[in-house]
Amino acid sequence: MSTEPIPHPRTVKALWVLVTVLFSVLVALVAGILATVTGRSLPDAVLQAGGAFAMTLPLCLAVLSALSVL
Repeated sequence: MSTEPIPHPRTVKALWVLVTVLFSVLVALVAGILATVTGRSLPDAVLQAGGAFAMTLPLCLAVLSALSVL
């Protein structure tokens, strides 16, 4: 039984990156909504959402790389 990772075509890798970006956008939206509900101003909520996106995307890409998907 071979333990080598199966090479994925380019389109599958691109779709995984797209899923990762969309998941990061979802996390950013939830973070922004929660920041707004707690009483922060709109610029603060946008900054919170941007920080959530900036932290989620590299984390998800690192997980995909560790799983040998990318």
